[in-house]
Amino acid sequence: MGLRYRPLRPRRGLRLPASVIRAHRPWRTLLLALLASVLVGGVLAAGAYDAGRRSATPVAGPVADSAEAVAQLRQQLADLTAERDRLRATANTAEAELQMSRTAQERLAQQFKAAEAETGQLKEDLGFFESLLPATGDTSGIHVRSFRVSLDEAQPRAVHYRLLAMQGGSKAFVEQSEFKGDLQFTVSAIRGGKPLTLALPQPGDPPLPAVRLTHYQRLEGDLRIPQDAEVRTVSVRIVQNGQVRATQSATP
Repeated sequence: MGLRYRPLRPRRGLRLPASVIRAHRPWRTLLLALLASVLVGGVLAAGAYDAGRRSATPVAGPVADSAEAVAQLRQQLADLTAERDRLRATANTAEAELQMSRTAQERLAQQFKAAEAETGQLKEDLGFFESLLPATGDTSGIHVRSFRVSLDEAQPRAVHYRLLAMQGGSKAFVEQSEFKGDLQFTVSAIRGGKPLTLALPQPGDPPLPAVRLTHYQRLEGDLRIPQDAEVRTVSVRIVQNGQVRATQSATP
């Protein structure tokens, strides 16, 4: 008969107190562990601070660069504004000078035109005074001097005339009685390829200026002619009581 092994079992109702096994740690070991923990924590904290500072530096850089760029742009804007104002002032000055130049040019043009008119008047006066010089066989009566006719494009139906009537010839400034007479004109023209002779004034035309003079008289006016008439010659007569006292002809 073989033997059987049976484990010993505690009897029911009999319990032993639980035992706790603790390792023995001397106080030096605990102090070293605490110091190591503090050292590791300090190293980790320093690393975290340095990492945070490094990570914040790239963010602060663009902010500073942006502020500097804004300052530069503001300075450039101020410079451009000042340059614009300077150029505007220069342009205003140039425009004022140009306007003054134009005004001066217009004034010179008017003076030149007036000088031309004065020159023409002086030439006419010169011819008048030349006509006062004594001439053989020209010592009395009525005379026509400086008779001129011209066409005006602005008045295609008119011929402008100018003449000087004088009494006495070489005795023009000797005391004489007043002469009274009338003007008559004869216009020779071509109309439609045919000769045309007009005696002016015609019925319905404005009256011509009367001849009233003691020594001399300037006479000027317009003669009405057909629009399609080509004027060749204009003759003037001074008539007194139906008698022709002086005559002269001119071409335009």
